[in-house]
Amino acid sequence: MKSVKSLVAIALCLLVTSCGVIGGPAAGTAQSGTTDGQTSGAALKSLYGQYKTDNKVDLSNINNIISLAQLVNGIQGLKNVDDKSQFYTDFAAGLVLGSQNLVTEQTSTPVTGALSSLVSGTDLSAIAAAGLAAAAQSKQGQQAQSQIQETAGNVASTVSAISEKTAGVANTISTLSSIFGLIQGN
Repeated sequence: MKSVKSLVAIALCLLVTSCGVIGGPAAGTAQSGTTDGQTSGAALKSLYGQYKTDNKVDLSNINNIISLAQLVNGIQGLKNVDDKSQFYTDFAAGLVLGSQNLVTEQTSTPVTGALSSLVSGTDLSAIAAAGLAAAAQSKQGQQAQSQIQETAGNVASTVSAISEKTAGVANTISTLSSIFGLIQGN
């Protein structure tokens, strides 16, 4: 009798576990589309705030480099996704949330399209690498004030690594200018 109860308990555990696994979101589904959109929207909001101040995407600003890298990481899901319509819809909704309505429902579709074109047609690895380096340098600067001069030198070399002459950076800045034009049109 004990063995029958044990078998029933094991069967129930397997059923519950398999239903949980089957029913959970997979990579490239709504959950990651919304999350990727929120990450990208937050990065766009940060970049746009600095853009409004400087009238350009200032590559000497370490926060802009970090935000560019966050944007690049956020838009990776737009490339090679199986169910584009659902993922793009969820991504666009995430953009609105992440940007705190800087990207609106009306502009979310063209912004998503622009970001999709960017990630599909441009090698963005230099921006991602520079963002990691900038984030590490920023953390070093926060940990010890005496390292600020060294950090400033490291940031300068990071910026030179992703100069506007690099195709990926030039395409990204061009796409951002188009997106910021859409945002300003609201």
